[in-house]
Amino acid sequence: MHPRVRSAKPGACPICGMVLEPRLGAGAEREAELADMVRRLWVAAALSVPVAILDMATPAWPISPYIQLILATPVVVWAGMPFFARGIASLRNRSLNMFSLIALGIGVAFVFSLVATFAPGLFPMDMRMGAGGLPLYYESASVITALVLLGQVLELRAR
Repeated sequence: MHPRVRSAKPGACPICGMVLEPRLGAGAEREAELADMVRRLWVAAALSVPVAILDMATPAWPISPYIQLILATPVVVWAGMPFFARGIASLRNRSLNMFSLIALGIGVAFVFSLVATFAPGLFPMDMRMGAGGLPLYYESASVITALVLLGQVLELRAR
């Protein structure tokens, strides 16, 4: 939290994106934020496990990238939305932090995989793996999102 920012309710710091500590008790709002993060965590975990299994068990299966895309999209887009919002706020305020790195990491992994799935011809042959396919990072993007959500839930519970 930035020392110049004061707030009467919990939320994200507009400058750095870190969680604000309310000056007065705001138990209901804090519980709502925790409940939202827990819901996002469960959805992310439930969808990330099959993506990880598909990525490790069937890399040469032709339909696997599309199934991974379908399962990873809600994790990255919906469950990871707080990280993107905080990362954009930190860029806007020129105060980079961990949310900038998380948003950049999961965003680039997801977009690279999306392009590799639908337009593999854009990549040079040197990037191809043994069977001629491109590496996909849907699993990385969704698992990192789920793990960071776990960290946020643990932090909110500790507060």
